[in-house]
Amino acid sequence: MTLSSFGRTGQLVSAVVRQGTDILMVRERHGADDVWVLPGGQVEPGELIHDAMVREIREETGLRLLGPISLAYICQYLVEDPVWAGIWTVFTFEVATAPTCNLSPDDPDGLVLEAAWVPVDEAVARLGQSAFRPRREPILHHLGKKSDATAGTPLWVWPDGVDNDPVIFPAQSPAAELSGSW
Repeated sequence: MTLSSFGRTGQLVSAVVRQGTDILMVRERHGADDVWVLPGGQVEPGELIHDAMVREIREETGLRLLGPISLAYICQYLVEDPVWAGIWTVFTFEVATAPTCNLSPDDPDGLVLEAAWVPVDEAVARLGQSAFRPRREPILHHLGKKSDATAGTPLWVWPDGVDNDPVIFPAQSPAAELSGSW
């Protein structure tokens, strides 16, 4: 599949913001459902990705951060849905302990209903409920890493659409099989 099949590209950002053993999450309205996700959103035209991450956290949670400390992973996928049709690249950053302050979302998009610090085990359970594989699989892998055996910033790519298996660079382990149309 190529860009001409999908018409546009876009960039998104999200952040793993930690405070002790808790992770910052936001509850968003998606149609008739509420879902818990990491804070983040679309990069605006002319905006650098790290600036977008800081802006999105401020809008969705009220926290004012200086910026990311590391890139957790990158995810790229194709979407056929008419509203979001295109090739999307998501940059997810790891952010150190956030400054202590009250969470007060002021989301101009009107999607965020609340922000909360969630214990990591509960965050993993909430994130694991997402039906959208590019939103679910990379973050569960990132939060579940127990050693530096998977060191580096993985790139997760769904070249054959989100219903098929992703290709992950670097490979999760020497035995990991890569699939996709290469």
